[in-house]
Amino acid sequence: MAEAEGAFGQPGVHAADVDDLRDAAHDRAVLSEARVVLARRLGIPTGEALQHLIWLARDLDMELSEAASLLVKDGGAGQVGAVLAGRRAPRAEGGTAERQAVLSEAEEVLRRVTAEDTAGDAEMLAGVPDDPMARAVLDATLDSSAHLIPVRGADGNVTDFLFADLNGVARDMFGRGREELQGLRLLQTEPGAVLSGLFDDYVEVLESGNRLERSSFLYSTAQGGLSRSSRVSVRCVRVPTGLCTTWRYHYAEDRTVRRLERVERLALMGFGEWDLATGDADWTPQMLANYGLTSDQVPPMPQDLPKVVAEDDLPLVEEAVQTMFSRREPVEAEHRVIGQDGTPRHLWIFAEPVLGDSGLPVSINIVSQDITRRRGVERALAETRRQMLKQQERMAQERRVAVTLRRAILPDEDESERLPGLVSSIRSLAAESTARIGGDWYATRVLPDGRALFAIGDAAGHGLPAAAAMARSRNGLLGLACTGEPAGRLVGWLNELVSTMDPPATGTAVVGHFDPARRVMEWTCAGHPPPILIRDGRAAPLEVFRDPMLGAMPGWEYTMMTTRLDPGDMLFLYTDGLVERRDADLDERIARLTDILRDCSSRPETVLDEVLARMEHDRAADDTTLFALRVE
Repeated sequence: MAEAEGAFGQPGVHAADVDDLRDAAHDRAVLSEARVVLARRLGIPTGEALQHLIWLARDLDMELSEAASLLVKDGGAGQVGAVLAGRRAPRAEGGTAERQAVLSEAEEVLRRVTAEDTAGDAEMLAGVPDDPMARAVLDATLDSSAHLIPVRGADGNVTDFLFADLNGVARDMFGRGREELQGLRLLQTEPGAVLSGLFDDYVEVLESGNRLERSSFLYSTAQGGLSRSSRVSVRCVRVPTGLCTTWRYHYAEDRTVRRLERVERLALMGFGEWDLATGDADWTPQMLANYGLTSDQVPPMPQDLPKVVAEDDLPLVEEAVQTMFSRREPVEAEHRVIGQDGTPRHLWIFAEPVLGDSGLPVSINIVSQDITRRRGVERALAETRRQMLKQQERMAQERRVAVTLRRAILPDEDESERLPGLVSSIRSLAAESTARIGGDWYATRVLPDGRALFAIGDAAGHGLPAAAAMARSRNGLLGLACTGEPAGRLVGWLNELVSTMDPPATGTAVVGHFDPARRVMEWTCAGHPPPILIRDGRAAPLEVFRDPMLGAMPGWEYTMMTTRLDPGDMLFLYTDGLVERRDADLDERIARLTDILRDCSSRPETVLDEVLARMEHDRAADDTTLFALRVE
């Protein structure tokens, strides 16, 4: 046994701060698990699930940690099927193999034409006579335009063309204009002319005089190890000295089309147009996909639209179509389309008639958006909310049982057994919030040998599990006390009892015996805040050994301490609900309690009232139990 007499030194070592850290870590773990459970139910990322969890907690008027706990406890109820719209990541346009093939062919053309002799090109250009027709074409066109003169081989056949001149807006696919291209050969700067067949077409125009016009075809070329592709439109006419060609790259148009396609794909939104005069329908790919159609299928006309929707939604769609034609006003509606696999797809549509001069509809514009995922998430959220409400009701019932159990187990404060040689007073206050009712307990008993047993403890946790652990711990200790064994052995047995509880439990306790004949207190502390001894106007926490809390380490041998008490000494015991606050250091709170006790009355009952009035503890957060013993 260790002597603890005259312990007016440093504050004792306790495990309440460890409990606080454990609670905070538990809350974070529950919140993380709740995000995963909700994300699985809704079919959404965990980051998005956190926002939905916040909304659920706000909707149910509860703390976020409480909502997370409800969701985790109900996680075994099974998934709520959120119907998700399939999305695939876009693939890069133009595969690497395709680009490499274009580059290889272009390099082959460049090797061939580079080997040709170009020494006489400048002299050839200088000898070209003035060509008013070519100059007129270059001045008149708004697009890129060039004047080409033929280069013939020894056999008289055209082997290439020279850029005799270009207009000011002319640019090739690599951004080169008049200053860079004038005087160069066509195939050396544009090997794609061979790959696309344009060179042969130019030769045909030169020899036949026929005009060339090629609209919107894919053109690929290469230069300096880089390949470029774009749709292009080309026109070419013969002039007295050669050819004049004009071209337009559809960069901007293609970029706009690609952006619109990406917007439609990302938003699952499609656009369609019906021409009522011709009966033609023009739908974008996403519009067709929303209705489960392929690109080779004919979109339905307005009067046929009800045929492709779910049977239950027919009246709604028919009414919308009738309203659009009769009132000539825009309409919006939501309906379902049954896919080939039997799965419904939810579509939101907005349609408006386009009126002609006569005031009658001549065409109809329609926008549809696949909102299947949104509706699936909403249904899953509604079902999750319903399950959380049921779980909340079950937990409320458990709390009511916990309150009833606590009242049944703990005796009334005025019914406590009088202990020999001591004057005692007890305050046991349940948490004001039933959700935070914990496992505070206390016990007193007069032993056959004349000693007084006193104990105070706190089962970890809140609600019914904590109340059940409290009942087992208190009753177990009182049963073990009949053996008359020392406090250290009693706490060791109690530790084994708590370790084998189902569900597993932990807790703290101070258990002591007071021998009135010798005025000696023999006691043991299992992770509990240290008792405070008040003597001759001084107060200080008793020194305690670093023994673990109950249930933490089975088989642990607890240290028993001995403290000699004098008449008039007062021993103050308490649970962590009195001193523990998340916004304050625990040691500082115990030090404040010690200062308060130093100035308090010598009557136990008055001491408890003064401490409760001055400590400003949080009644809503946890149970609070105070126990004052004065030696007679």
